[in-house]
Amino acid sequence: MMLAQGLMQQMVPILPAVALAGAGCCLLAAGIAGMTAPGEDSGPRRGVGWAWASLLMIGLIWLGWTFVFKGSGDTETTLFRSDAVSRSGTAVTLLAGALIAALSIGLTPKRFGYEFHAGLLFLLAGSAFVASAADLTTLYLGLEMVSIPTVMLLSIGRRDDAGREATLKYFTLSAFSSAIFLLGASYLYGVAGTTSLSGIAEAMAKEDQALGRIAMALVFGGLAFRITAVPFHFYAPDVFAGSSLPVAAMLATVPKVAGFLAIIRLLGGSTLESKLSGEAELLLFALALVTMTLGNCLALAQNVWRRLLAYSSVAHSGYLLLGVVAALHMGSTPQSILVYLAAYVVMTMGVFAGLAAIQGRSNEELRIDQVTSLAQGNRGLAIAMTICLLSLIGIPLTAGFWAKFGIFFSAVSAGSPLILTGAVVMAINAAIAAIYYLRIIGNLLLSPSKGQGSVATIPWSAAAWTCVVCALVTVTWFIVPGWM
Repeated sequence: MMLAQGLMQQMVPILPAVALAGAGCCLLAAGIAGMTAPGEDSGPRRGVGWAWASLLMIGLIWLGWTFVFKGSGDTETTLFRSDAVSRSGTAVTLLAGALIAALSIGLTPKRFGYEFHAGLLFLLAGSAFVASAADLTTLYLGLEMVSIPTVMLLSIGRRDDAGREATLKYFTLSAFSSAIFLLGASYLYGVAGTTSLSGIAEAMAKEDQALGRIAMALVFGGLAFRITAVPFHFYAPDVFAGSSLPVAAMLATVPKVAGFLAIIRLLGGSTLESKLSGEAELLLFALALVTMTLGNCLALAQNVWRRLLAYSSVAHSGYLLLGVVAALHMGSTPQSILVYLAAYVVMTMGVFAGLAAIQGRSNEELRIDQVTSLAQGNRGLAIAMTICLLSLIGIPLTAGFWAKFGIFFSAVSAGSPLILTGAVVMAINAAIAAIYYLRIIGNLLLSPSKGQGSVATIPWSAAAWTCVVCALVTVTWFIVPGWM
């Protein structure tokens, strides 16, 4: 009885993650039970029903967690904790999952319907585990619960040569980054004598050890792959281009959310501790500047939608890393980082949803100049995509403005000349990003030039409606920023 009570107490902070994993098991069981249905496009193989089922399950879990468990106070057990970071991280994870499920309605792989959405639910469970982790073991467990289903989704989302190449690249580099993370984690254990994240923070604050600095560098190196930070960003354009659009949307958001939640947990959780490691601050600052600058400069040179969005994702990781550095220097809460993650998920999903509405099930590498005069084919979709792109720039009247302003204000308020320099570099990079985002908007809204392709009438699919919802949310969040 005592063992059962202790186990239940440990599980309270991760009830959303457990519910997501259980929902994934239910989808797998339901799909296997219906395998006798004839034909690959009927019964359990039909993708639309499984997409609606996963969306319903995510919605019910979110609803139950919000009204039943979210109001509970902060709790901490041996392996997990419930605090502001876990609640916000879980909310962002569920938001991303709901948008991916909605986007994939009609675009789920026909032969792998229930496997695809079960993998999505397992992946979301992993991100929720990371949000609530209080120990190195549970943190690593959550990260692997994100990586392994991601490889599965890549392999079943697209079955051609490009899809196989993308799967192999992601799997190889994911295994490599996990090995680097585990090496650093083993060194952290050697320094602290414990796997508890709070115990590691205390040990690192008491003693200035070379082994501890090496351990932090290795751990951050392993996490750099998850967030597509330089120099572990190079896989992103090829993997984005070689995956289906729902999977590309997932790659741009969920692993990044999990990676930054892991960084926040390693640096203190609800309050980032500047005393944890001075080298950590300097390392993350250098990563931030190089990542945002290289990401934007390479995006500026792209003419293919998915590759441009991949490098754009790299640049946004740089902005987020600058926010981490500012919060770490001030010893403040990671609120600006969590707000940016929420806004980033919505505006990025909106762009991918609009692209999915245009392309449908086509996996060709669509060039930017091939999507012209979308306003003539579907005016509502064109406006929605424009709003999401403006939000990525950080234009007022969108959530992206508050997100970028929060990071910039944190950097300016840090009181460090070095971080202030980072804020200036961020402003320059935002201007660079505006160039290629406005180029996309110009192609969407202006009439095509002679010799350019044009888009025919675009029907109102689930992906198109998802884009509209994302646009409405990003505008609403500007008006009522407290919801973010």
